[in-house]
Amino acid sequence: MKSFNTKSLDYSLMEIVKATKSHAKELSALLKGLDTEEYSFSEVEKIMPLIEEGAYYIAIDEGKIVGAIGLAIVEESCEIDALITSQKGVGKALIDFTVDLCRKENVKKLWCWSLKRYNAIGFYDKMGFKEQFLLEKHWCGEDCYIFGRVIE
Repeated sequence: MKSFNTKSLDYSLMEIVKATKSHAKELSALLKGLDTEEYSFSEVEKIMPLIEEGAYYIAIDEGKIVGAIGLAIVEESCEIDALITSQKGVGKALIDFTVDLCRKENVKKLWCWSLKRYNAIGFYDKMGFKEQFLLEKHWCGEDCYIFGRVIE
């Protein structure tokens, strides 16, 4: 897995930086919003290796984590492993941040999957993810969307 080489970028009034070990507990609490009955995305033991690899970026506003995005380079594309926010506008800022990173690293494809229950299709459509595929009963018996966006 490749991580992006970047310093923090300022988006609006919030700061987007790589997560560190000191952010693990607060990041875990935010990620609980993605947990399902079958799987926990938020366990500190699961996110710590990703933090150590530089795969998580966090949005900080007034000293509080208000959003997070996990990224991984997979076969010359960038997968959004996780995206969650606690306030309006942060998701767009994290996607814009990621698109900037992809351009810097010459990555041409940004993609992710999302459980249908998250109701994310409208968000990803607004963010320019033109490829949208529904996979029925794909993950733990749940329907999932795959979203893709070409980076130009």
